[in-house]
Amino acid sequence: MKYISVTEAAKRWGITDRRVRILCNEGRIDGAIRLGWSWTIPDDTEKPRDGRVLRRFKNLDIRPGSVDVALLDNLKESFPLDDSLKESEGYRALIKTSLEALLSYSEIQFNEENINALYSGSVVESMPLDMHFLLSNFRSIMISLISQKEKWCEKDIKEIHVRLMQGIDDTSSALYRDGNIKYPLKEGENVKVDVQMETLFSQYESSWKDLNGVVSGVLLFGELLRIEPFEDYSTIFSYLILSGELLRKGFLPPCIYADSINELKAAFSLALKRGNYQDFTSFIERGVIKSYKELCNV
Repeated sequence: MKYISVTEAAKRWGITDRRVRILCNEGRIDGAIRLGWSWTIPDDTEKPRDGRVLRRFKNLDIRPGSVDVALLDNLKESFPLDDSLKESEGYRALIKTSLEALLSYSEIQFNEENINALYSGSVVESMPLDMHFLLSNFRSIMISLISQKEKWCEKDIKEIHVRLMQGIDDTSSALYRDGNIKYPLKEGENVKVDVQMETLFSQYESSWKDLNGVVSGVLLFGELLRIEPFEDYSTIFSYLILSGELLRKGFLPPCIYADSINELKAAFSLALKRGNYQDFTSFIERGVIKSYKELCNV
């Protein structure tokens, strides 16, 4: 494959070198490879869409809801996160509890005893191989996200999906689903997945950047569920991105129980119909508080 330099790409696309480097850093140029301080770009890569063209797809009607900032900040200060969390049995229990709830949400059949056995280091002969990979990959990512410091970009979330699908789909897991988003904001509106994903991260990098971490995490979680950018395991993947956003801001991920799934579905339904994320935000906020109670007895 032939590659071109940043300068060549800038001339071809009619933008500045600096803008090309920013787009590369944000993961918005497919196939771009970093070489030291510079970037090299596949010759056949198309110019990324102009954010100004995407504005008509922005989710202007979203009402994110509010959280008890003082309470959350007190919890964060009472239990600062560091790498010791990676060895915490309480954190691993949180991972398992939330995963079982997410499997129930997605209507994926599972056996709790099999999950216990797998997470204890055993191979479960009666469990499909794909489920072995899914459960193992999920826990591995949740542990690695403890070190998450940088804000998300499209490149990062694609890499998370590749890791989630390792051993399940090693060929197309980095590619967005072809077609339109699952739940359009307006009836009859057809918006391509890749367009809406670019719009989502345009918002995340600008209008959402100063939001409390729980609120920005909820919006990422909800919007990824609405868009459904990948073919498989959308809910599990979206929870991973939510967790990464919370951990980056110093918060524990929410503990979600299987018996609260109907409440989560109702909150998401309200967000879809009216753009009102208050119930959704409240649900996740309570889940974060539960995590601190489970791990820290606060």
